[in-house]
Amino acid sequence: MKKQTLFLCIVLVLCSCAGSSMKELKSAEKALESSAVEAGRILDEINPEGLRGRQAALYGLLRTRADYITGKKIESDSLAKIATDYWGSRRKGYYTALSWMTLGCAYSTMDRDAEAIYSLLKAKDLFDDTLAYNYADVNSLLGRHFLRRGLYDEAVQAFNNSKRLYHNLDDCRQESFSEYNVGRVYLEQKNYRAAKDIMERMLNDKCLDKVSLNSCNLFMAHAINGLSGTAAGREELDYVNKYLAGCTSVEEQAAGFAMKGVALYYLQELDSAFVYLERAHQLSSDLPTKIFALNGLEGVATQMRRYQAAWNAEMWKRQYQEELDALSNESEITRIRLQHNDEIQEQRYKSRISRIILYSILLLIVVIALSVIISIQRDHKREKFYIKKSDERVKKQIEEITKSDGNRLVEACNAFRSGIAFNMVNDVILQKRSFKQEERDVVVHDINLYFANPIAALRNESGKLGQQDISLIFCTLLGFDQEVIADIMCTSRSNMRSIKSRLKAKISAETFALYFKE
Repeated sequence: MKKQTLFLCIVLVLCSCAGSSMKELKSAEKALESSAVEAGRILDEINPEGLRGRQAALYGLLRTRADYITGKKIESDSLAKIATDYWGSRRKGYYTALSWMTLGCAYSTMDRDAEAIYSLLKAKDLFDDTLAYNYADVNSLLGRHFLRRGLYDEAVQAFNNSKRLYHNLDDCRQESFSEYNVGRVYLEQKNYRAAKDIMERMLNDKCLDKVSLNSCNLFMAHAINGLSGTAAGREELDYVNKYLAGCTSVEEQAAGFAMKGVALYYLQELDSAFVYLERAHQLSSDLPTKIFALNGLEGVATQMRRYQAAWNAEMWKRQYQEELDALSNESEITRIRLQHNDEIQEQRYKSRISRIILYSILLLIVVIALSVIISIQRDHKREKFYIKKSDERVKKQIEEITKSDGNRLVEACNAFRSGIAFNMVNDVILQKRSFKQEERDVVVHDINLYFANPIAALRNESGKLGQQDISLIFCTLLGFDQEVIADIMCTSRSNMRSIKSRLKAKISAETFALYFKE
């Protein structure tokens, strides 16, 4: 007894701990909608080592999302993979899609573009609600990774999708950011006029965040440079100076210095241009920015006849271009895209086969059901036919008997006692049980069959007789016990007395005395 009590206590403690963890996880999930910092604080109080199954998956999903939103560096994809492994990817659903989106966010912060694109494409296919924020965020994040990989058409489509979704959700800030990103894609495609039109609108857009708004100045300088070349050097420089005034990071300054160096180069201020371009090369860790700065540095150094510096710029540029080409290897993206498409086709094929099997089973069930219904109806028709023939034969026999003998009631009673119903009544009496409804129907049927002529005579005398009156008359004539008669008529003995008294008023005294011996 003590061991059982101890075991029960342990089970209750474990259940309470599991319930407590799930309660905290649900609190963190709710807090994440408004404050990722608060959600992170709640998650910090949970020990992940004791979590299993759904709790472990939910913890991995929430922890990764909270770290991503708060800008923490995500070092591993292990927590997000717990969620994707638990919820899988075969069926659409909120948590299934959200787990793949979270994995894509993890890869995004880890600069693993190819895997981020694959995970985000999976999430995009798995979302049920294609009008929600999460679906819009997936499109926006996909666009950024497509842009980084140089897949411009896919990037424009993704950003336009996110822009439309954010507009439907009345989120003007994210809508403006999506349009701003479309302008960045056009700039990368060297579609300078379209990029300039968008950036001009963005500079007057109050919904755009300050960092992106400041970057519009730099992109305007790029667009003007692409459209006008040396002719608009001063206007280009004005936009660059506005951009540099709002820079907050070293990388942003490096991009501004590179652009300012090129603008000064166009204005033939070669010494200043050389300094800014060299500083841009030294400060930046972004390969495209370095290559852009070295392009300008090579031209400035050549004009200044600093050939060693020009040669060094050429060597550095070649090295960075090789690294950028390796990083932007489109074959990897193509492989991922093909793999993703193959998985989608396989899932569609499996679902198609499943539907065909289901429809085949349903069709087979319908065919079997129809066959059974047709067979039952055919049997019922045959049964009615044979009963009708049997009734006709019995009636003919009774008519022949009653013609030879004037005592029709005695012969009808003898004929009834040779039938099925009489034997069935005796069996019920011996078993000391009540009649079933189908047994009552058989008794009533045989009474109407064997006493057809007396019943017709009674109804000629009084048209008010019902089936209960007929059953009472001939069950009494056959000598059945009062309890048996009441059971056959499906009524009580007291009600049977009422029926008998009413019957006495319906027929003549001579006829009543013929059937009821009082």
